[in-house]
Amino acid sequence: MGIGKSKMADIRGVKVTDLTGSGSSDDGGHIWITHRLGDGSEYPLVYPYEAIGYLITVLTDAARSASRRRVARNPQEATEGLNSNVIPVEEVRVGTSPENSGAILHLTTADNIPIAVELPVALLGEVADQLRRVLESGRSVGDGGRRLH
Repeated sequence: MGIGKSKMADIRGVKVTDLTGSGSSDDGGHIWITHRLGDGSEYPLVYPYEAIGYLITVLTDAARSASRRRVARNPQEATEGLNSNVIPVEEVRVGTSPENSGAILHLTTADNIPIAVELPVALLGEVADQLRRVLESGRSVGDGGRRLH
């Protein structure tokens, strides 16, 4: 089954109600995520480290599709951040996208996980303006400042 090739009505499976734990093997070769199932039991899934990039891609693609559908159903949710979780970042580097199509933000989380996101040129001015406003106001987004996402 490829990314985005199936409809939810075609999928039969076990309902996951929560993610209750995660970790990695001692050698770093595997990642595990414990899922709470609809019947209340918990079940760990173990992924090889090499598969994590693909797992992130699959989840991101599915989340993007779900996000579009949620916003179409409830536009106010988009302005409220779509229940975004904040990931603390320790380090940021900025690079140029291939063919100068935008900027790549290389973020390293507090847990030392590298993440890269691409911002197209069309968004860079607005992002710079928002960052400048936060910097000039002396407030962080987390202490009552205006919500930017």
